[in-house]
Amino acid sequence: MANTSCLTRLYPMVQINKGTWEIDEFDAASIYLLEGEEKAMLIDTGMGIGDLRGAVEMITDKPLIVVHSHGHIDHTGNSRQFEEVWTHPADQWMPVPESLERRRFDTEHIARRQKGSLGAPFNLFNLYPYDIDVDLREMDDLPMPVVHDLYDGQQFDLGGRIITVYECPGHTAGEVVFLDETKRMLFAGDALNYNLLLMGGVPLEDTLKAMKRIQAMSDRYDGIWNGHHDFRALGAPLDDDCMENVIALLEEALKGNITYCEVPSFWGQPMPLRRRGSESADDNPFAAMGRTYLRKGRNFLQIHSMYFGKKEEK
Repeated sequence: MANTSCLTRLYPMVQINKGTWEIDEFDAASIYLLEGEEKAMLIDTGMGIGDLRGAVEMITDKPLIVVHSHGHIDHTGNSRQFEEVWTHPADQWMPVPESLERRRFDTEHIARRQKGSLGAPFNLFNLYPYDIDVDLREMDDLPMPVVHDLYDGQQFDLGGRIITVYECPGHTAGEVVFLDETKRMLFAGDALNYNLLLMGGVPLEDTLKAMKRIQAMSDRYDGIWNGHHDFRALGAPLDDDCMENVIALLEEALKGNITYCEVPSFWGQPMPLRRRGSESADDNPFAAMGRTYLRKGRNFLQIHSMYFGKKEEK
């Protein structure tokens, strides 16, 4: 294994309850560590900042199962630190990790948005305990982990704590959630958030069906913890209206009741407000053009224009 002694392990984290931690990868992603009597589970591996494995091993020495809620850049970044990972087959085509250039772009912009670095041009005083030139790195020298399939209904027994996998396609085709009935917790990755992006090429009908299925399980969990804490406090679950609003927005979209709205830039103010497809390659060279933004209460639902055929905003 590569030398990680120079990498930060100073991740902010909260112990939610006995055996459950939310690890904050410096506002880039939320990573969850679940510990049972015999094994532990790590849900997602973030953008790839710092020595995640070293930080986890400071908490538990139990055998570790590493799972991905989905295959995106900010949830698989440090996966090469581990020998085995579990990913839904529909997302296994995505790079592990994504290119350093792309990960650095996102990391820098997240730091600006969250005010993790201050000054003009936002990089004079770094408030995060990591050095982006050291802690965010190429990983081509590390071997790819063995990738196992995640599937609907699959269970992992951690010892006195069983975690069940449920498919929830929408954000990606291979998005899954993890239900912990022992602790009455649902870990949703990016399947649910107040700023939810649907870009997986999944029919809206299928996404709505999956959301309603997860909602119908609410008697088996007391809270939902998602893959980012930008709309909640670290360690706290999403508010109850999040799921309700997403379902309502999907139902309205399927009825054809589309009302376009302006939203703050993905990277936050003071960038200008934008409408669907208005973000240029100069603003973000990795931008996917042509999104429709819908709003209900605090929820923003971003739907890729592929869902609406060739209709264009007038």
